[in-house]
Amino acid sequence: IIIHIKSKKEHCKCPNCGIESYEYHATYFRMIQDTPTHNTETWLKVNAYEYKCNNPECFVKTFNENLPFARRNKVMTDNLVRFILSISIFMSSSSTSLILSFMGVKVSADTIDNIIHNIKIIDRPDVEEVGIDDVAIRKGISYATAIYDLKDHSLLALLEGREASALEEWLKEHPKIKKVERDRANAYAKAISNILPNCIQ
Repeated sequence: IIIHIKSKKEHCKCPNCGIESYEYHATYFRMIQDTPTHNTETWLKVNAYEYKCNNPECFVKTFNENLPFARRNKVMTDNLVRFILSISIFMSSSSTSLILSFMGVKVSADTIDNIIHNIKIIDRPDVEEVGIDDVAIRKGISYATAIYDLKDHSLLALLEGREASALEEWLKEHPKIKKVERDRANAYAKAISNILPNCIQ
């Protein structure tokens, strides 16, 4: 399935200097794979705009507009990337690629590996509500502690091991936390009570 989309934007900010441009330079096409439709491979053919930067002090002369559903120079929508990741956390990249092929997604195991390796963990010291859970790096062998923002589910930290000491050190740097959703591990409960006694668990 190919869905044709034409941009309706009339202005865009330069990615370098941040100044709005209203001057088109050219149009261009992007083919971007989206989440499947009824288990059928689905692509978006996007007709978008290239703009001129009118700032004489900016070294960027022309730039492509940002699409709200796909990152710059990527061939998959953000929704498709999230869809792939939601399956890949349960199995190997090769198995994920095979399962997805039956669901209408064309993606190789190498591409899935690259998506996983390019995940950015961005910590925010002003976060107020977090979720904490243990995750298996290698099941039965090594584990880690995952901490994520409850509001947008973005990953804030991946701590080595499942011990209270590592979590306590992280909590000391995040004094604004008011609420924690966690599993029933006593180590996590103890760490939270020690560092943030007024926090709701």
